[in-house]
Amino acid sequence: MVTGFDYLSRDKALQEHWLRRFVAVLIDWIVIWLPVSIFMNILGFLWHGFVVISVESVLFFLYCALFDYVIGGTVGKMLLKLKAVSVTGKMDSAQALLRNVSKVFAPVLLIDWILGMATDTGDPRQKFTDHLARTSVILH
Repeated sequence: MVTGFDYLSRDKALQEHWLRRFVAVLIDWIVIWLPVSIFMNILGFLWHGFVVISVESVLFFLYCALFDYVIGGTVGKMLLKLKAVSVTGKMDSAQALLRNVSKVFAPVLLIDWILGMATDTGDPRQKFTDHLARTSVILH
C-alpha cells in the first residue's frame, strides 16, 4: 500500500502543497485569535480558563466551514492560492462542516493530517476528513 507519506517524501509539489496548507491554517487562526483576544481582554477575560479557548475553537471551526462552503476557502487559503473543492461537484454545507470538524481542537487537526497521509485515499492532498467528506484542497 502506497501512502501519502511515500508521495510526500519525493514530490516537491506535494511538499509545497502541505506547507501552504499549514501556513494557511496559521493565518486563519490569527484571523480568529486576534479579534477574539482583543474583545475578551476588553471584557476583562484575561486568559483565565478554557472559555476563551472554547470560543476561539468554535469560531475557528465555523469560520473555516462557512468560508469553504460559500467561497471555497478561508482568508489563509486565498492568500496562498488554495481552494477547497468537492470531488463530486459543488461543495455542500455538510461537506464543509465535515471537512473542518477537526479544526475544533488543534491536536485533532494534526491527527487528521497524519491519518490522511497514512492511509491510501487516492489523493495525497487529502486529510482524513477530506476523504470522508469527499473534498480536496487544490492550487487555485
